[in-house]
Amino acid sequence: MKGIELAARFAFITNALRFCGPEEASSQFLNYFEKKDNEKQLEDSIRKFEGLYPYLGTIAEKAGKSLFDYSVVEAYWIGNSLLEKFERKDMESIIRKLMTRGLMKSMGERLIKDMPEGMFPHHNFNVMYVGVGNTSGKVETNLNNMDNCRISMGRVVEVLDDKLLVATKPLRFGNNKYYIGDEEIKTAVYNNIALEGVKKGNIVALHWGYACVSLDEKQANSLENYSMRIINIINQSLKDS
Repeated sequence: MKGIELAARFAFITNALRFCGPEEASSQFLNYFEKKDNEKQLEDSIRKFEGLYPYLGTIAEKAGKSLFDYSVVEAYWIGNSLLEKFERKDMESIIRKLMTRGLMKSMGERLIKDMPEGMFPHHNFNVMYVGVGNTSGKVETNLNNMDNCRISMGRVVEVLDDKLLVATKPLRFGNNKYYIGDEEIKTAVYNNIALEGVKKGNIVALHWGYACVSLDEKQANSLENYSMRIINIINQSLKDS
């Protein structure tokens, strides 16, 4: 799979829900899943996503790779070793870029001032630290939306015509800390062209109740590792505050 397709798979649902990106992007993504003949359109549209582009651009620049290199896209949505290269100044730079694309200046300055050490540019950093909806202004920042927007994963327990039943663990908050709750069975929608061949037992990445891509063991471990690192850093900052 090309990096541009991986980006489209994760970005599709938020655009279809009109949370971010140009209105025409979701139909362009669907066309690409089926025909693979409009890559330039996708590249242009993804550059217009309020939050996504600053992250991909910064990861690509830091790694010396192209914007849609597979490893760059994978680092942001799933997690890989490219995230290990980031320093505080790099993360501050991302926040400043977000401030030019919708994030309120006062909020951005506070996020820079209060940023805990050890952060890195994974999507779940954007959800849990920058705040779901704070850049686009189209989603309320609350625990339920954080859980929906973060990249999580689930084990497929049944494949239906247009849905999957997945066993997944939700994000919870209690005793002044975030944690991952007990496994629940939830329904996820999916695109049967993009996710052709999905079957019971597969591990899929989830974004707003949409199954984006099947994860191999290494990717699943990376997603869990980088997600928990972000949660642990935020919990420590809550404890210290």
